[in-house]
Amino acid sequence: MDRFSFVMVLLSIIVGLGVTELLTNVARQIQNRAQSRFYWLHSVMVALVFIALLQQWWEAWDQRLVETWSFPILLLMLGGPIGLYIISHLLFPDAAEGVDYDRHYFANTRQTYLLGTATVVFATIYRPLSFGDGLVDMDNLSSAFILAAFLALAIWKTRMLHQILVPLLFAALVLDVLVFHFAL
Repeated sequence: MDRFSFVMVLLSIIVGLGVTELLTNVARQIQNRAQSRFYWLHSVMVALVFIALLQQWWEAWDQRLVETWSFPILLLMLGGPIGLYIISHLLFPDAAEGVDYDRHYFANTRQTYLLGTATVVFATIYRPLSFGDGLVDMDNLSSAFILAAFLALAIWKTRMLHQILVPLLFAALVLDVLVFHFAL
């Protein structure tokens, strides 16, 4: 086993746990649809975190030629997936029945988006600090927007702000994948 494969095992496990958390809870939502009140913004956020988890795993392929890995580099690399896993858990309440996802979404915005802010910081600084890549490049432009939007969403619980920024965040993430990391 080469070093990259060794490191990817742990990254893949954490991403897999996040994806499992999301898919399990979406299935629970569907099972309990008669007793729960769905909220479209919550669903967009679930989709955003799902795509972000896949993006973390997908973009890790860029590091396949790195010959030397250190423990601090591993910690930086795992910062993004770990943050996304925790957000995956925060997006859903413990109880599956009788949930008002509108209320749940707004009750957890501060924690979710502050954690999202930290996750974006880790994901953005990981390659520059670890491998000397440029911090300011075209690929990080979407990260700057996402960082600013997450901070705004963590600070203000204004419904209209969330209804505008969350779909824009989803679009920015999808655009980032399509433009910068569409194919291996």
